[in-house]
Amino acid sequence: MRQLHLNLHGGVAGDMLVAALADASDGRALLEQTLASLPLPSGSFLWELRREQRGGFSGLRFAVDCREEHAHRHLADVLEILAGAELTPRARAYSEACFRALAEAEGEAHGCAAEAVHFHEVGAVDAIVDVAAACALIDAIDAGAIFATAVPVGSGTVHAAHGEMPVPAPGTLRLLSGMPICGTRLRGERATPTGVALLRAWGTRFDERPAASVETIGHGLGAREFEDRANLLRAEVEQVAVGQEWLVELRALVDDRSGEEIGAALEALHAAGAVDAFALAAIAKKNRPAFEVVVLADADRQEALRALCFRHLGTLGVRVSPLRRSRLPRNSEERETALGRLPFKLRDTPEGQLAKPEFEVLRARARAAGLTPREARERIEGADGGPGA
Repeated sequence: MRQLHLNLHGGVAGDMLVAALADASDGRALLEQTLASLPLPSGSFLWELRREQRGGFSGLRFAVDCREEHAHRHLADVLEILAGAELTPRARAYSEACFRALAEAEGEAHGCAAEAVHFHEVGAVDAIVDVAAACALIDAIDAGAIFATAVPVGSGTVHAAHGEMPVPAPGTLRLLSGMPICGTRLRGERATPTGVALLRAWGTRFDERPAASVETIGHGLGAREFEDRANLLRAEVEQVAVGQEWLVELRALVDDRSGEEIGAALEALHAAGAVDAFALAAIAKKNRPAFEVVVLADADRQEALRALCFRHLGTLGVRVSPLRRSRLPRNSEERETALGRLPFKLRDTPEGQLAKPEFEVLRARARAAGLTPREARERIEGADGGPGA
C-alpha cells in the first residue's frame, strides 16, 4: 500500500502543498489539465511552477498571478466554479470539503451560517487554484493514508480583510481544532487557512505511520524567506513495508434512498478518508430493490465513517467486521505518447508490470483531439507497442 507523509517543517499553505505534491509526483501535466479546465474568465490568472531555494534547500515554488479585482464570493459561488472543473469525483469531493470547512470555520468566527460567509482571501482566484490543484494532485498520488507532522502556526499578527488578526487567525484556529500544533515562537503566519483546510479535507492523520520505504520526495516552498527556519514543506510518497493490512468493513442495506443520494454518500465517505466505498445492487425484505453500501476503512476512522453512513443513508444499522487485504505494488509515472505526455498508473503483477493511462487526463486529451477515449487509447497503444511497453 502507498502512503503519503507530509513533513510540515516550515508550515503549511495551499501553494506549498501544490508545489510539494507536484515535485513528488512529476505532476506538471496534471496541473496544466486541471487549471486549464477551471471555468474562470480568460486571463484571470497565470501560474508558474519554478525551482527556487529556501534556507539553502532546493524545491518547487507554485506561484499564481491573479488578474481579477478582489472578489467577495460565497460558498455557493466557489462550489459552482469547482463543479465546472475537470476533476475526478474524489478530487472534487476533496475540494468541496475544503471550502465547506473554510466556510464553517469562518461562520463560527463571525457568528453566521456557513452559506452566508463572505469569502475574502480564501475566495480569491489564487485560493481556488491552490485547492483545485492540490486536490487533483493528492488524488493522483492515490495514497491509502495521509500522515503529517504537527502543524507549525507561527506568531505575531497577519493583515486580513477585517484588519490585523492574531496568528493563528480565528478561522484558522478553528480549523486546527484536534490537530497537534507547534512552532508558536516562529515569526509570522506559518499555517494559512487554506493549507489547514486541505489537511482537514484529506482526513490527514497525525499519529505514528506504518514502516515504509520512500519512493519519491518533493519539496514545496513558501513565498516568504524566514531567518528562523527554512520555509518549506516536504512530501514523501512511501510504500508500506508489509504486504498485508487489516481494515474494517462497514456494510449498510438501504432500500429507501435514490441513486443520487447514494452517490452523494459515497463521495462524502471518500472525502472523509474511506479506503474505498461502493454500492452493490441487492434485494431487501419484501423483495424490494435496494443498495448495499460497502465501506473499507482504517480502524481508527471507523467511528467517523459509521456516523456518516447513519447521516447520509438514514439506515438503522451498520454491520462492522475486520477485513484483511493484500495489495499488489503500484506506482505512477509520466510517459511520452502519440497524444503527448500522459500520466500512467503502473502495477506490478506476477506476469510483469502493467501500465494504464490516467483516464481523466486521457479523456480530456481525447476530447481536445476530437477522439473518443477508446480511440485515444488505441492510438496510444498502436504507437507505443501496447500499454505495458
